[in-house]
Amino acid sequence: MPDKPRVYIESCCFIDAAKEAIGITDQQRTSDVWFLWKFLEANKAKDAEVFTSVLTIAECTHADGNEDQRVRNLFDRVLMSGQHCALVQPTPFIGEDARNLRWKNGIKLGGADGLHVASGLAKGCKEFLTTDRRILSNATQIALLGMRVCAPSQTLLLPPEYRQGVLLDPKVTPLRRTANKTNPPA
Repeated sequence: MPDKPRVYIESCCFIDAAKEAIGITDQQRTSDVWFLWKFLEANKAKDAEVFTSVLTIAECTHADGNEDQRVRNLFDRVLMSGQHCALVQPTPFIGEDARNLRWKNGIKLGGADGLHVASGLAKGCKEFLTTDRRILSNATQIALLGMRVCAPSQTLLLPPEYRQGVLLDPKVTPLRRTANKTNPPA
């Protein structure tokens, strides 16, 4: 049996999902949000391993300024339930690795972005999913460290059975099925 795909999902992807859930739709991100939900579904079914940093909890506080209960519930359900992704604790070693991205590899990222990349590398992730232009602009250099950086819709690792379905039909995407619930599922 082949190893499960291991991916790291950066904060902006979760924020994009919250924006879409409250109706702030960015047509360019619809596909990325769909792939995010499919990865979270695959993780829940143990067909993939999805990681994000504890830092993501602190970064996911609102969706374009909106922090109503729907947004809070979505972030809590996805990031805090333990079902959709595993949280990576920032350790001194990950902090040092984040710093060394710049010092040893010439990858110029801010502290938070560096922690995200170092967390993905520490967990052996093969892909780093983001829509952050600063991180994407360093994709070639990060790939030399063994982790491909791309938008969620550009993933090569989503298992084939999760690529099924109608991508843009809001009635069938996991996002639309759960976006209006006020309480996270158990």
